[in-house]
Order: sequence, then structure tokens, then C-alpha cells
Amino acid sequence: MKKILFTILIYFNIIFGMSILGEKIVDDDTQLKLKVAIATRIANPPIIDGDLSDRAWENAKIITEFVQHEPFNLEAPTVKNVARVLYDDNYLYIAFDNFDPNPENIMARRSRRDDWEAGFGNNSDWVGIGIDSRNDDKSGYWFAVNAAEVQLDVAISGSGGHGGFDNSWNAVWDSEVLFNDNGWTVEIRLPFNIFEYSSSKVQEWGASFQRGYYNNQEEIHWPGRALGVRGIVPHYGVLQGIEGIPQPKNIEFVPYLLSGQTNSNETEKIQNVGMDVRYNLNSSNMLNMSFNPDFGQVEADPSVLNLSAFETRLSEKRPFFVQGANFFKSRFNLFNSRRIGRAPGFYAPESGSIVDKPEATTILGSAKLMGKSASGLRYGIINAVTNEEYGLLEYEEDGNLKKKKFLLEPFTNYFVGRVEKPIINELSTVGFMATDLRRKGETNQSRVFNLDWRLNFMDNRLSFEGQAVNSLASNKSGYGGRFIFTYRNPVWWEIRSWGQSVDKNFNVNDMGFQERNNNWYGGFHLGIRRDYPKGYFLNQRLSLKASTGGLNGIGLITRKNIEIEQNNNFINYWGLGWSLEFNPETFEDDDTYRDSRAVIIKDEGRQSFDLWFRTDRRKRLILRPQFNISRGVIRGVGKEYGLELILKPTDNINFSVKTSKEDRPESMQWVGIVEDENGVNIIYSNIKREQTNTELRLDIAFSSKMTFEAYYQPFSVKMDYTDYNRLEEEKSLKVSPYPYTGNKNFKIDNQVGTFVFRWEYLPGSLFYAVYNLNDNSYYSAEDSEWSNSKSNSLFLKFDYFFQL
Repeated sequence: MKKILFTILIYFNIIFGMSILGEKIVDDDTQLKLKVAIATRIANPPIIDGDLSDRAWENAKIITEFVQHEPFNLEAPTVKNVARVLYDDNYLYIAFDNFDPNPENIMARRSRRDDWEAGFGNNSDWVGIGIDSRNDDKSGYWFAVNAAEVQLDVAISGSGGHGGFDNSWNAVWDSEVLFNDNGWTVEIRLPFNIFEYSSSKVQEWGASFQRGYYNNQEEIHWPGRALGVRGIVPHYGVLQGIEGIPQPKNIEFVPYLLSGQTNSNETEKIQNVGMDVRYNLNSSNMLNMSFNPDFGQVEADPSVLNLSAFETRLSEKRPFFVQGANFFKSRFNLFNSRRIGRAPGFYAPESGSIVDKPEATTILGSAKLMGKSASGLRYGIINAVTNEEYGLLEYEEDGNLKKKKFLLEPFTNYFVGRVEKPIINELSTVGFMATDLRRKGETNQSRVFNLDWRLNFMDNRLSFEGQAVNSLASNKSGYGGRFIFTYRNPVWWEIRSWGQSVDKNFNVNDMGFQERNNNWYGGFHLGIRRDYPKGYFLNQRLSLKASTGGLNGIGLITRKNIEIEQNNNFINYWGLGWSLEFNPETFEDDDTYRDSRAVIIKDEGRQSFDLWFRTDRRKRLILRPQFNISRGVIRGVGKEYGLELILKPTDNINFSVKTSKEDRPESMQWVGIVEDENGVNIIYSNIKREQTNTELRLDIAFSSKMTFEAYYQPFSVKMDYTDYNRLEEEKSLKVSPYPYTGNKNFKIDNQVGTFVFRWEYLPGSLFYAVYNLNDNSYYSAEDSEWSNSKSNSLFLKFDYFFQL
């Protein structure tokens, strides 16, 4: 181990160089956010056609002091950039004049709206504007338009830190692009009713203007932001001049009509109607409601192999729950919105079997109220109601096979609410959150109370955040706590340490997500970076993380982990990275969550190494091979080979395939409990897993308003249980052969896919044609037969946007 760490340090010294401490940052970068842009009031608005010769722009104050963000941070850009801002009672108008010495090479890639990777980023020319209308340095909005007139809009939370961009937020706004001999120009019109702002007559907002210059791979900003600082919104400049704008009070309606059919055991035709409503109570408070919501256009969940004792956590993709979700996020996952509308199964029959049941619980309605008071108190409330669901129970009575309806899921109400208040300074907050779940006919309460805080000091470089949680489930009260301490040096390094503990009664799973309780966990992270081009490198990262954890009250260690990761981006835009992971021998209590008769066992030590590289990200063909090798004392050597291919044959087509092949043995895989004349036998097996996973995506943008997206995933697994052993001693790896008569070997062959045609036929109004494929096959060696479940569906959906 010492030799490995010494070799890594020598390697790091060579590639980063000893001059890292001498990397220079602009001395007055903290003053950049004090720069001021002026918005000019107009009586006659400009025509939004991309042409800046309109007389309305003649009196606008120009914004020209742009600087590079990447690759040469805070240096002068290689091209000229000009922005302007106008407003009237209803709209904010922004113009960009993007000079380009080679206008014939402007990259205009068409993609679906909000697709940053395909239509923006390093793949196209684009412009953007960030708005902090609350002027709180923590939240805001970002709008972007690329040279092909594709729009992107996101809501920003948490100062724009990790996970703070919500691109499911969609507003109705206008933009147009025009090319000329000097480059290209953009006009943007943003209605004030999409913003949250104070009731003051004189407004002062935060603002930032950006340009992506494809030919030189430059990202250009006003007012500019040093790469090493934390957060984005706190570093916006100042937008002044907006006065006397009215408080918006409009209502937006989006009714929808759905028609289609599903084919599984039998064909079922579906006709449905519903409506989404958004009501601006005022410029700081907004109510969203969804009646009989439909989520048919949402991409299918990918196939995964889960042999653990815990459920698979699936990501949320439904727009109603994604929008504003960051306000409810915490390190303890107290609100997992996938619980709402889940597969029914709260009740299970004592005998017999369910032979038919709905795939999901019906959501009758949901409402979301979010806003901010005049004192700065932010709040958010979500309430959703789901219907009761029945399955078909097949059972035997008096020697006859019978069927009847069986209640699987009762009528249920889900509630979550959170408030947050600034303290100490503008970037520090304290919050309180509560969840409450009530099922019809059930007396056991399920509630969670949470106190959280985030304290930021030294211009956001130093932070201390934490949580204290109380849960009440099945009439048992539990407690949990967590803290994180972070310091980020603005030049080249950062440290982070954390710790958490939960007691044996801690349970948030009715509305949250939690794998285990009665444990503690802590760790330390050191990150070293070079954000500035030097030699062969654009930028580099080195990360060292160590963590440990164990069981409360027992003194057993269940986690020991050391990870080292190093990534490089080169001046030719290729990439290379590697990581090492060391996991010494510990204990494992996972199987005690499967069966109360299971015991704690040892977990053998193991190590793994991962290597990847990526070809030029600017090219139409990008390759990213990846290789992983792991080794355990008992399990032996496992390998994984992967390849990601991204192909952009034209400016409106994106195709990607990501495939991996795993050949990986595992030790001490749970088999089950067998009782015989010798008593209770806990059976484990060594296994050999062969897994192939491929994900294909095809995106075609016929125009900025009309797209086709395809996602298809074939997934296969072959699992061989090579031997069966009886655990001889608790808290050990001592086993002896056992004559297990069953055969646990199995195979999986799944195919899932989603194919979506999307057309925005009017601003905010959409037509969808959606085909969903779900074909799952499972082979049991014990039964010597394949079982198959197949469900295909085709839907057409119209929705229509209008406002009062």
C-alpha cells in the first residue's frame, strides 16, 4: 500500500508540476459581482425577429466588459461580444450581438429543448442570461438560445451548486436568431410573470450574460467568475433600472387529452383527460396543481440487477415532481417522490397469489405551493392523493381454485412541507421540514420532522451544514443526525469531512428512501485541481477520499474505504482518467434485513482499478472506452469492459450507444435459510455473474420545435451459483459444504424502450406520440423454464397552453 501511494504522489508531482502554488488568479475577482448593467424602459417594444436594427435598441446601454470563463479564466475573449437590456410593464428584452471573424463556421446544432449536451455546451454556438430576480444570491433562472434557435431554461437553487439546476422547469418565452456578415444576433423576450420578485417600486436584480464560442471552445461571461469559487448565483453582476413593474396575477392552464392502448395479457384501450394549473398569487408566490396527471411521455426505468437486501432507488423523471424538487432535497432522503404513484403493494395476501394488478397507483391529484415572504422566508408545500388499487387474488378453497378482488393499496394522502430562512448572512440558511403520510383505514402514523442548516463564511469558501431528524413509523420514534464541513481554496485545493449516525428505530421509508438504520458513517475528502491550461493540459483533478462506518452499540466496522481518482483534460480536448479503490476486510449485516434468523458475517477485502479515456469532445465521433478490474481474496478477479460511442452525423442528429460486459465472481452470496434435523442452516454460495448492458439513444431534431427521441436498452444476465455452503460461525467467513437440493441459477433477458415524437405546435402547447416497450424474460434453472412478462403501449397526447 505504501509503495502504491508513493508512486501516485510521484505521478501527481510530475503531471501537476511544482508550480501549482504559483498559479495566478485575478487579484480583484471578488469585485466582479459589483459590475452594473442598466435596463432601459421603453414605450414601443422591439419586434422579436433577431434584427437589432429596431429603433428600440438605439437607447439601450451596451454591456461589453466580457471575460473568458474557460479555457483561460478571466482573460480577454478572442471575439467581441455586446449585450443590451430593455423592459416595459410586461417583458424583459435582451439582445446579444455576437461577433465572429468566421461567420461561415458558426455551429448551429438542432436538438430538443433543454438538451445541454447535444445543443449547447461544447457542441454549438449559444448565448445565455442568468437572472436572480429575488436578489438573494441563492436562486434564479437561466435562459439560453443556440444558433439553431433551440431554447433552454432552468430554475436555479442552492446558489447553483451541485444539483442546483432544474431543467424540467419550462416557461413560455420568445427568441429569434439572425445571421449577418459579422456573426449572429439574438433577441429574447421574457415575460415578468415567470419571475419571482419583490413588490418594491425600484428593483435591483442579479444578472449574468454568457456566450459559448464554438470555434475556439470558449465560454465567455459578464461580469465574470473565477473558476475556483463556490456557487454561481452569488457571483452575478447587478441589474439596475427596472422600476414600476406591476405585480403579475395570471393563471396558466394546460388541459390535456390522452388516447391509446396497452398490450400485456390483454389489450386495454385508454382514454383520459386532465389538467395542470399554475396560478401566480403574486410575484413571490406560486401555486401549481395537477388533476389526473399523466406521465406517459416519461422515459422507462432502466433494467438493473439487484441481489442486495435493499430495494433499487429509481430517479424521478416526472415534471411535476422534478420542478422545485431541489428545495426538498437533503442528505437524508426524506422525500422520495417515486413513492407517490408507486406499484401497489402495501397489503399482501396471507395465502394465494396475486395474478393480475395495476402497474402503478393512480394519482388523483396533486398540488404544490412555493414562494417567499417579504421577510425572506421561503416555503414549499406538496400534497398528493392516490386512489385505492385492487389486484386479482387466486386462492384455493375446498379443493377449488377461486379468484376475487384484493385490496393492495389503500386511499393515501402524501404531504411534505419545508420552510427556509436566511441567518447570519445572505448565503446561510436554517430550515425546517415535515412529511406526513396517511392511509385510509390505518391508525399507525408516519411522520418525519427535520431541522437543517447551511452556514457559509469567507465569501462562500467555508461551509458547515447539517441535519437533525426525528422519524415516527409503526409507533416507534427514531433519530438521525449528519454534518458536513467544507473548505474550498479558490486557487487549487479543497477539503471536506462528514459524519452521520441513525438509531435502530430511524425509519423514513414511507415517504423517503433509506437502506439501513442503527449505524454511523464518517469520512474525509481532499481534492486538488488545476483549473488553468498549462503544458499539455486544459485542467486536472486529483481526489483522495477515505471513509469508515459501523454499527451503533456493537463496535463492529462495516465500512472501510479509500478511493483515489485522477482526471485530465488535454489541450487537444481528449480526456484520460483512472481510479483506485481499496476496501479492507470488515463486517456486513445486510442479510439481517432479509431474514430475522440471519446473522452478521465478515466481508472480505477487495480492491479495484478503473481506467478510461475520451477522444476529442468537439468531433462528430466521440469514443470513450473504459476498463475495470477488481480482486478479492475469495472471489478472485472480476473484469468489466465498456465503450461509449457518440455520433453526430449531421447538425440535427445525435446517436449514442453505451455498452458494457461484466465477468465478475462474487463470494458469500445469500441463498436462504434451510431448517433440518441439525437446526437452522444459513446458506451462502460463491457465484459467477456474466452481464451485458447496452443503452442506445437516437435524437433527431426536425426543427427547434419538433423532435424524435428513442431510448432502447437490451439487458442480459447469466448467474451461476457455483457451490453451496453453510455458515459455520457468526461474524466470520467460515463455511462448510452443504447438500443444498435447489438450483438458484438463473438468466435474465430484458428489453425496455421509450420512443417519443414531440411537437410544440404553439408556444407551451405540445403534441406527443409515445411508444413504450417493456419485455422481461426470466429463466429459472430450478424450474427449467422461461417466464415472460411483456407490456407495450402506444399513446397520443395533446395539451394546450393558455393563460388568463
